[in-house]
Amino acid sequence: MQYKIIIYKDNKFYKEEDLKQKGENYIYKWGSVESGSYFFEIKNEENNAISGVTYSHTAPFAKRFEAVVDEKLPPKSITGFQKGIDIFVEYSPAKKTFSLTKMKFYRMSLDISDFGQTEATDVKIAGSFNGWKPDPEPVRHFEGTNYEVVLAAPEGVYEYKYLIDGKWHPENENKKLVIGENGALFAQGDLGTGKFVYEAIDKNSHLKAIVHDYESLQYFNKLSDSEYEFKIRTQMNDVERAYVSVVLHEEDNYEMIYELERYQDKTNGFDYFERIINFGKEAKKLLYYFILEDNGSRAYFNGKTLSYSKPKRLIVNTTSKDIQLFNVPNWAKEAIWYNIFPDRFYNGNHYNDPIFNEFGPEAFRVNRLHEQNFIEDYKWEKSNNVISHFDRNRWTADFREQVIWEKLGEREIDYSLKYARMYGGDLQGIKEKIPYMKELGINAVWLNPVFFSHQNHKYGANDFRHISPDFGTIKTSGKTHGVEINKNNKYGNKSYVDVLGNKASASSELKLLEVNLKGENRGKNGYGETEDPSTWVWTESDLIMVDLIKEFHKNGIRVIFDGVFNHSSSDHWTFNMVLADGESSKYKDWYKFTDFGQHVPITDEMSDEQAFETLIANRKRTIYNAWGGFDSLPEFNTFNQEYKEYIFNITRKWMYGPDGKESENWMEDDGIDGWRLDVPNCLENQNFWNEWREVVKGSKTDSYITAELWGNASGDINGGNKFDTVMNYEWLKTVIGFFINQSREGGVRYKLKAQDFFNELREKRTWYPYQALQASQNLNGSHDTDRLYSRIVNDVVGRNLEEGKQLEKGYNGIRPDLASNYHPNTTIDWRNSPIKPKDILKLISIFQMTYIGAPMLFYGDEVGMWGATDPYCRKPMLWKEFAYDNEKNPSHINQNESYEQKVDSDLFEWYKKLIRIRLQNKTLVYGKFREIMADNEKDIIVYERVIEDYSIIVIINNSFNDWQNVEFETHYQDERFIDLVTEGRTFRTSSNGKIKLNIKAKEGMILRKVRMDKDYE
Repeated sequence: MQYKIIIYKDNKFYKEEDLKQKGENYIYKWGSVESGSYFFEIKNEENNAISGVTYSHTAPFAKRFEAVVDEKLPPKSITGFQKGIDIFVEYSPAKKTFSLTKMKFYRMSLDISDFGQTEATDVKIAGSFNGWKPDPEPVRHFEGTNYEVVLAAPEGVYEYKYLIDGKWHPENENKKLVIGENGALFAQGDLGTGKFVYEAIDKNSHLKAIVHDYESLQYFNKLSDSEYEFKIRTQMNDVERAYVSVVLHEEDNYEMIYELERYQDKTNGFDYFERIINFGKEAKKLLYYFILEDNGSRAYFNGKTLSYSKPKRLIVNTTSKDIQLFNVPNWAKEAIWYNIFPDRFYNGNHYNDPIFNEFGPEAFRVNRLHEQNFIEDYKWEKSNNVISHFDRNRWTADFREQVIWEKLGEREIDYSLKYARMYGGDLQGIKEKIPYMKELGINAVWLNPVFFSHQNHKYGANDFRHISPDFGTIKTSGKTHGVEINKNNKYGNKSYVDVLGNKASASSELKLLEVNLKGENRGKNGYGETEDPSTWVWTESDLIMVDLIKEFHKNGIRVIFDGVFNHSSSDHWTFNMVLADGESSKYKDWYKFTDFGQHVPITDEMSDEQAFETLIANRKRTIYNAWGGFDSLPEFNTFNQEYKEYIFNITRKWMYGPDGKESENWMEDDGIDGWRLDVPNCLENQNFWNEWREVVKGSKTDSYITAELWGNASGDINGGNKFDTVMNYEWLKTVIGFFINQSREGGVRYKLKAQDFFNELREKRTWYPYQALQASQNLNGSHDTDRLYSRIVNDVVGRNLEEGKQLEKGYNGIRPDLASNYHPNTTIDWRNSPIKPKDILKLISIFQMTYIGAPMLFYGDEVGMWGATDPYCRKPMLWKEFAYDNEKNPSHINQNESYEQKVDSDLFEWYKKLIRIRLQNKTLVYGKFREIMADNEKDIIVYERVIEDYSIIVIINNSFNDWQNVEFETHYQDERFIDLVTEGRTFRTSSNGKIKLNIKAKEGMILRKVRMDKDYE
């Protein structure tokens, strides 16, 4: 069987390539890719059948992208292709699966004359990278006796041979291949010999085993004027001890020597020695070198050369631009994050409830129960598929309950319209629940998108300038909500009242936000706005948002917005103007249009109704790149300077707020504190983020940027010029591996042992500068994942967090305390177990609140909400004041269970207690992490967070057994510790620093060393 891959770039045929058979699968090595948006087809050469490559998830293409191949479905476009990357393509005909993996291909030359050959008819390669199966696919004849070998293998150490015309070369030994910078490039380390490995085995290599680069955050990191992180790399198992010798003043030459702590990077085969040192005063200049010791021998390293006598010190001016400065605000390290999905949190104002959804009014009949003057009559019922009238869904219903438009709309499609529901949550509802958040202990909020959009999730914006009316107000009231606007504000110096005058009361904000498609105000909305910020107006919904921001700040809560700058909705005002004007539009190059062949321009002679109908039709007549293959989400051209300036000005508007400035006291400020960035790796122009960061940091000194990056994001963080940190999905994967997985077999279901858990955490801590670790959002989950409470009872799913239609694939969606192992995703009979899923959730929360990084809850985690991925993780919030309908088990495999939906008050009190412990003990924020014990047999871990003489020791029993007389050693002799969880139980260390205690199954303790003064502040 032969297959071809057909590649389309920017909606046009790009090329067709043969897929090479490799076992049961077929592969293609796609090197040096051009940036763009791509979609793919697979062609069966035997019958010429063509199948589309599509997918059911929207996870961004970060490193690996998995899809399916279906003859019945058209292909979907995939974004995230930056210039110059290599991609390994793999297709499985048997499973009908398709994957793209970003990697750097390793290219090497083969000259068969080196083996005495002048010509060959069959050249293959076999090695540990392909299971020693001779394979001709990586080998390409170049000319004469020269061949090129292109390997799609990850970084690592391999052995290999060539099979040339049936004979192995070399004959008696294997060749060694090292891909990437790996310890195998150097002689093996040997502790206790007194020798130090430095030069590479290959004398032609410039690489060294011992590395320190003060210009890289990975090795030298300024945390504050007095605190610095030093790091040096050596060959693994080569150096017994390492120190840094520092002098602060050349004049007195007073030397300070600090021992460094070792950790091992087993993936790449190196040891790292590091330490964070606080000099107690401002250090404007550092003069230092490293001291390496092994079996009494001593060597010195100053970042350039290894010597056996004291070298010239490396001199670093810490106030100059010679070093990377990476400023992450302390408030982000101290944050207890709460992620709010506004439409599902609380409905405080029923008068702004949506009157249609993302399908637009054209897909619905007028609902006479809604006010009709919010939108023009002619916009209703313009679609060929009108699905009755629109209603929002009932907040307290079983999530399976459908309203009329859902039932009718799903009759001829094979997917759920639950994704397009509206529940009516709004800003007034969020404001009313600030006391609830305060009681819980929240001090930082991330709002999922709030900009004007017809979607419930708002990830496709109609207008970044303004807050969505269904979150603020649809009908204007003439009020300014106590917000003062600076008349000199460059990003909006007037309110809607200033513009509308006596029409400021009872006007439709929905109508006012729509762009004029024709006439003298063509390209402007009802407020007369353009892309020029001097024309911008603060709408009433904007002012309601500013009032909310001020209320958050007044209550000590920071707030960040969701920045979705890779794409807009197909209703964005600039996109609509391109649909109106075609190729002549001034906004054409803001997007990635590829074909206007069928476009019909909108002219002034048309009536408003004709213009609207033409606009709708032009969405089908034009071709453009869209994110994830969704035509409703057209991608921006992020290289376009006008687009960039527009986004930069949007950023400034919402950070400065109506007063146009940063307040000295943040609790009085009326602008946001930072941003969470959606799919930032999908932007073709990654330099956009370098420029945008300067805008953000230039607007507010203590601003914060976190990015939705699902894997190892060191390449995006360690330059110090893009993002501050990440949503820490990798932390969550490790947590799932230790606390939830049950399998002893390898893979995503493997249950990490205690030492495995520590090892993985340690390796992931090496990815980022310490500030980024401290500020990373250690999340239970998000709007893109299943609820952690449900993941606990779906342990067979393992660590795979990829989005997808989990429930449709057989996920166990029952309320977790009722789960049982009759379901194939559940291995434990939780219904009859003395240990409950909530016990696991509580145990995870102890780790979450005591580990490095800022804990983050997705709304409702604290009251026991459950559910699979989108849309089930986005159910309306559970509130005590509401009586909810019983839920019927939504799982495909069920026993017809029906049960209550209600707030878990015990869990709320638990989270409240743990958050209070985190807030009251800054040692848990700024303290160093020290492993004390990892007992693989008992499944117990013990670790310490310590700073100066302030110590908190955490003990976690992850097993299903009680354990007696568990003993571990501390650094403290005859000291008293109090358990903050029980708020009274005390323990005392022995004279040799040991603690002995009993601990119940799935129990955790947080022991604070008793001092006469308060905890570290």
